[in-house]
Amino acid sequence: MNELPSARTAHDDAARKKIDAAVAARNLGCVSNNTRWDELINHFRRLSGWRPSYRSKSVTGHISAWDVEWFYHLPFPFASVEWFDIGLWEDVPAQGRLLAPSIIDHTDEVSIVVEQIGFEFEVRGDVLRIWGYMPKSYEDFPPA
Repeated sequence: MNELPSARTAHDDAARKKIDAAVAARNLGCVSNNTRWDELINHFRRLSGWRPSYRSKSVTGHISAWDVEWFYHLPFPFASVEWFDIGLWEDVPAQGRLLAPSIIDHTDEVSIVVEQIGFEFEVRGDVLRIWGYMPKSYEDFPPA
């Protein structure tokens, strides 16, 4: 049986101790859990066609590059995710040289899914940020 990684993947005692130490040192409070993260991951894995880009910041300080692969490139274990950004706009190639490319705005549909799952989140510009820990970090988030 071929099982895809889940929010708990790579969650061992050593990883947990490192995460717990970073959370304690920064006095962060957890506002998410693996069940919510798995709902989010599975929602985007089930989509056909467009899948949003994402990036994340670890409680240890690392900010990932933007990616679009929702199966194996995610920030496992998700217990380490301080915040998780989702790109909301889909670039559509121009249909000819004289026509400008267009954008499909997925803000409403992604916001509804994230809200139904129960995440603490905010939208600014073309980015939706989900917080895994509080207080909220607005680091490298589009201005309001």
